[in-house]
Amino acid sequence: MEPTLDNYKISCELLGHSLDVRAVAAGGNAPGGGQLILSGSRDKSTKLWKPIGNEYIESVTLQDHKNFISYIYYLESEQWICTASNDATICIYRQEGFVPLITLKGHESTVCTLAAGLKSRSLISGSWDKTARVWTISETGDVTFVTLQGHEAAVWAVATMATQQKYVTGGADKCIYYWNAQGEKLRLLKGHTDCVRGLVPLPANSLLSCGNDAVLRFWNEDGECVRELSGHTNYIYALARNQALGEHIVVSCGEDSTLRMWNVITGDELGAPILHPAISVWSVACLQNGDIVTGCSDGVVRVFSQEPTRQAAESLRRAFDLAVATHKSQLSEEIGGVKKTDLAGPEGLLTNGTREGQTKMVRHVDGSVKCYVWELGKWSLVGDVTGATGGTQANSGKKLHEGKEYDYVFNVDISDTEPPIKLPYNRGEDPWQAAQQFIHRNNLPQAYLDQVANFIVKNSENAPAVVTQTTTGYQDPFTGGSRYVPGSSNSSVRGSGNMDPFTGASSYSTANSNTQSSVDVNFVRGSDKHFPVSSYRTFDTCDANKVLEKMKEFNNKLTSAEGKVGDEVLLAVIRLTDKSPELEPTALEALMMLLKWPAGMLFPVLDILRLAVRHEAVFSLLHNSHNFLNGVLPHLDGTAANQLMVCRCLANALTHTVGRQQIEAQLPQIIELVSCIRAGSPNLQIAIATFYLNLTISQTLGAARPDVCHVTTSGIVELLKWAKDLEAWYRSMQAIGNLTTTQCAQETIAQVVSVDYVMDKLRELTNTPQDENFTKVNLVGQALLAVF
Repeated sequence: MEPTLDNYKISCELLGHSLDVRAVAAGGNAPGGGQLILSGSRDKSTKLWKPIGNEYIESVTLQDHKNFISYIYYLESEQWICTASNDATICIYRQEGFVPLITLKGHESTVCTLAAGLKSRSLISGSWDKTARVWTISETGDVTFVTLQGHEAAVWAVATMATQQKYVTGGADKCIYYWNAQGEKLRLLKGHTDCVRGLVPLPANSLLSCGNDAVLRFWNEDGECVRELSGHTNYIYALARNQALGEHIVVSCGEDSTLRMWNVITGDELGAPILHPAISVWSVACLQNGDIVTGCSDGVVRVFSQEPTRQAAESLRRAFDLAVATHKSQLSEEIGGVKKTDLAGPEGLLTNGTREGQTKMVRHVDGSVKCYVWELGKWSLVGDVTGATGGTQANSGKKLHEGKEYDYVFNVDISDTEPPIKLPYNRGEDPWQAAQQFIHRNNLPQAYLDQVANFIVKNSENAPAVVTQTTTGYQDPFTGGSRYVPGSSNSSVRGSGNMDPFTGASSYSTANSNTQSSVDVNFVRGSDKHFPVSSYRTFDTCDANKVLEKMKEFNNKLTSAEGKVGDEVLLAVIRLTDKSPELEPTALEALMMLLKWPAGMLFPVLDILRLAVRHEAVFSLLHNSHNFLNGVLPHLDGTAANQLMVCRCLANALTHTVGRQQIEAQLPQIIELVSCIRAGSPNLQIAIATFYLNLTISQTLGAARPDVCHVTTSGIVELLKWAKDLEAWYRSMQAIGNLTTTQCAQETIAQVVSVDYVMDKLRELTNTPQDENFTKVNLVGQALLAVF
């Protein structure tokens, strides 16, 4: 009797990862019997699960990668656990080890797949850098490799044809290549219409492939596609042989939430697919006993078994079925006009809020949607979010608008000649967010935002007690005033054109012009050209008198031992803010003295520094004489004001050759520090985005460096996971656009599209009509999505 997936039921769920499980693999034999399960996650960890009866317990957690785990392979001949990561490295562990036996470095981007090599102690890897590598590790730990070069895009899949002594690779260029052991290309297979994501060698030198075109293709020994297996409705991410069931039995999983089983000889799908309570089933593996393991976007590892004695108790099976049923209903269910599937899962609570009082709706595995509020540095549960349709005000106690229930539906008179517009609002919702949605929905001027939000606050019960609008910027910790606050003003957060929305001045200009009209000349060349951008952006505006006043105030609080200086020193330093400062050694020495002030008093000094380093000669002297960056960079882990000023320093310093050379020399460390910033004011968001934009400009003006492009893209993606400001998003989108015009385009695209949240947010911003000052966000978004 042919096996069927209908006989498989949930056996157990392994809970421990905090983010997507991107990789699962069958490990070696466990000490007490049974087989280990290996899992790797976006949370940067690899876990070993040890069997105990019909359950598995977490026995070891490995955390040696700096970014998410993309693939795990168990090399049985050596009992090696091999993990590949977005940090471009491969860690190799002994099965009983806790630290890497060796770390393989050489790929220039994410390593996304692994397989055994043709020789003992060898591996083949595929990477977003468009290459595959065959690594050989000697008994003494020496590493040699052969590079397989020929793909035009990321290499997503690799396999070894042991009988033929050949390697096979599949890539985002839709091609499958055969190679000999020397790295020479032998054969090209074409047929997939989108990225090739998985390869599995089969008996008789045949091959099975899958990809983003949702099709499995069966190739014979002569390289002919003799069969196509269809059933998946979205990307297929992974394949695995289930040899306990037969030589030609294969399982697959993908973006359609399903696990499927196939007989590749007959082309039949064996049984109904197993639907998972998660959008993405990223990975699949089969154990020696025929059990099937999956890793999903909900952070759960699941084991399915056809053996009744290993199947879960009835309670867990019912819970799993309920979760699946809930997930199916969520695929089309809306709440408050928003699809539940568009809401963040529990992983959304791992991102810090951007301001006190911010609210967030989170979709939970049981199908419920809960509201959380950001307060005192953490997300606190407010309660369940309900959004019934088809009810009436009489039986629900709520008001209906467009078939949905709300706590309030206000009538808003916009014009004497038009009827009132309905403004729906629910308690616990952010009034400013509700107002923004109301403005977008009705194509109203952005200037109405505060008026509408304050109307909601005034007319909804107890809203004034919990909702306040805070100003942007930093309060003077000593006076409580705002005579000099870095990046602050009373103007609106949503600025227009290139006027700095926080200072009211043209703070962000090109390196060779201070006029607003010239800043955007490269943003809109032709009808909708928003990249490549070729003019550096700088932070130029400064009120020197206010900076001097603040420094004098801080200076008076210090003792001589703490760094107090005379007024003449402060005056010498302030002259460095001039457009063309004289190269006075005294002023530079004085600046270095002030940079040793206590961190809480440092921001006006850093403000002067960010203006001084615009000038290449000043930067060179500061670097050659004092290596000042080493003293400044640690403040990226300091106060918000210092973070802002250091980011502006870095952005300004990138406008000249010496600055670029010194920053690029320390770029991985710098971006790691910047990426640790997870919340901040719009000013800080814009400063970080401008730093990245200027980095990408240098890559478009000459030969792009893959290492710089890769680490820069990683930094931009980390920023976009939490940034909310539209100008910051615009500049970040331009930065990505810049990189798509370089030789590193495919890798950049692969890095960005692999982060679901960023892609979802990009689509949302692109498709949401912005006010006249930010229509550029819609335009650059459309241009980017066209490239992707």
